[in-house]
Amino acid sequence: MKQTLRGSILLLTLLLGLVIPARAESDLDFTLVNKTGYDIKEVYVGPTTSEEWGPNLLKETLKDGMALELKFHEKATAPKWDIKVVYTDGETAWWKGYGLAEIHKINLFWSKADGSTATTE
Repeated sequence: MKQTLRGSILLLTLLLGLVIPARAESDLDFTLVNKTGYDIKEVYVGPTTSEEWGPNLLKETLKDGMALELKFHEKATAPKWDIKVVYTDGETAWWKGYGLAEIHKINLFWSKADGSTATTE
């Protein structure tokens, strides 16, 4: 049984310089699943076109095997999004260029051979 942490993303479109017609809030919402084998202490999501990450979306550690439901503000409309995590040992990893409007779940993986990879549903 997977435990779920709830998080929310509140990105202001104007602050990010995005001027695109607003979508329904649920269009970008997705579940992030930690299958890296390591505990994550910070999660950041930001538009691929931005160098700003915004706030850490975790209130507590996202242990290996746990899921985080991410909810977007209705004005968040970038076509591609990046994910950055910080593990409890301080190491960081990035996953880039996800079209969240077509994705409901992202499974994050890490292996010595492949590095950071992900699957989407």
